[in-house]
Amino acid sequence: MQTSIDLEFGDGVYIFRLPIKQIVAIEQKAGPIDAVKHRLVNGGFGIRDITEVIRHGLIGGGKGFVNGVDVTVSDLKANHLIDTYVDGCPIAPNETIARAAIFALWVGYTPPEPEKKSPVMPRRKSRARSTGGSSSTTAELSA
Repeated sequence: MQTSIDLEFGDGVYIFRLPIKQIVAIEQKAGPIDAVKHRLVNGGFGIRDITEVIRHGLIGGGKGFVNGVDVTVSDLKANHLIDTYVDGCPIAPNETIARAAIFALWVGYTPPEPEKKSPVMPRRKSRARSTGGSSSTTAELSA
């Protein structure tokens, strides 16, 4: 189980991870991490809960994948992503990103395993057989 999670965000897919250094930075701006988690999960969150978890999750993850290219996420890049894809944008999708990053920290995340292809079993040929009987199940009663 890991504490990072790959999420679609803005212009690509980014790794969100919250190591201790990033948690401390979140707490300086948004309060204790448990309170931030509680607000994101139960409601009553503030915009700093969202922005700081996303910003520091990006910095902690340090990497992304944009248009087929690996990118490095620095503090400057994380700030640019916040300015572009959080500031002035709908809150709900960004709340979902912040909540997922907090959940990965809190309970861990196990990425889904790639689907294994099962071996193709040859089909058996079926033969239609007639029993010679009628398909009718009704009979007339004799008096």
